[in-house]
Order: sequence, then C-alpha cells, then structure tokens
Amino acid sequence: MIRLIAIIITAVMFPVEATSALQDDRAAKILNDFSSRIDAAPSVKLDFTFIVSSLRDDAQEEFTGTIVMKGSKYRLETMEMVSWFDGTSVYTLMPDVKELIISDPDEDGGIMANPVNLFSIYDEEFRYRFIGEARQSGKVLYEIDLHPLDLDRDFHTVKLFIDKESLFLYSAVIAAKDGTRYTFLVNDYDTRKQLPEDFFTYSKEKYQDVEIIDMRW
Repeated sequence: MIRLIAIIITAVMFPVEATSALQDDRAAKILNDFSSRIDAAPSVKLDFTFIVSSLRDDAQEEFTGTIVMKGSKYRLETMEMVSWFDGTSVYTLMPDVKELIISDPDEDGGIMANPVNLFSIYDEEFRYRFIGEARQSGKVLYEIDLHPLDLDRDFHTVKLFIDKESLFLYSAVIAAKDGTRYTFLVNDYDTRKQLPEDFFTYSKEKYQDVEIIDMRW
C-alpha cells in the first residue's frame, strides 16, 4: 500500500526539469508549476482516500489516511497502522496486534519501494501528455496521463487530475496491467506547517509494550 501511494504522489511531485522534445510542453509546465510549490513548502500534508477496484470481479475496497512529508522523511497514518521514515530506517507500527517492524529502506526499488523517493523521478521515468480539462465537483481540473518508459512495470498508466485554480493534486488513478485500478483522492492538504524532526521519528516512550521485529541488516 505504501508503494502504491508513493507512485501516485511521485508522479506529481517530481521535478520535471529536463523536458525533451518527445514530452508534452503543456503537461510539463503544469507539473513544474506544482513542483515549484512543493519545493518551497516547509512540509506537505495530504489527507486522502485510497480506493482499490478490481475490474475482474467487480470488487472495491477503500480506506482513508494521512501522509506528511518533509524532505526525504515521512509519516503515514491509516486506521490500521502508523509508519515513519526518519531518514535511516522505516518503522511500521500495528497497534491492534502490538507489533513494530523496523526495516531498511529499499534503495533499489525506486518509487514503488518507499516514499523516501517521493520527490524524485531519477529512478523512474515517465512519458507524460496533457489530455485536456475536466470538471468534477464544481472544479476545473487539468487531466494528464503518464506512462512508464520501462514497459516491465506492473502498471501502464497514471492519470492525474490537477486543480486548475490551486495547481494541487485533486485525484489520481493507477491502471495496473492485471485490471486493478488504484484511485487516490486528496480530501485536504496543507503546505504551511513547520514540523519538528521528532514528528517523523518513532517514540519508544509513546508506544510501549509492543513486540519489536527488527529486520534490518
């Protein structure tokens, strides 16, 4: 789940500085304008709804959560878990079963591996195209399609809808090759807060009496 959220957010937040002749200039400008806003923010907080839909069996599952990012660090919260990346290790707490899993970040996995790569596109390349303008819930949205240049990826399209007025992500959809659709809806966002470093750090004092499973090398 963390990997899927990462791929959607990365598709919007990467710096598309080197636009080649094969890319869509209008799409590049929209993404660059948004990226500039993110780069200038002291932190980025997204309240989201994540929907998984299977086209094969007509099933759907959804949950809500919050992800907060600052530089390479993040804190991700859902009803079932809390996950921190403090710049060195990933801490995933599951309160219901009182387990804490500590792991190393997957440095070789690109944006599918860990939100540490949320603000970079260097390990993942896309071909992007401006589709047009759309209207949803009274908002005018830019529609942009991204396709991975690496055809071995397990998804073929990331479709972004960016609010024309605020230039912030409204929603995004990953179309997987197995017929699954992953929809990421931004319910609210905040790019103004100055957050202390310990916000992105697991606190032993706050979360006691948990079984620690350390998977680091």
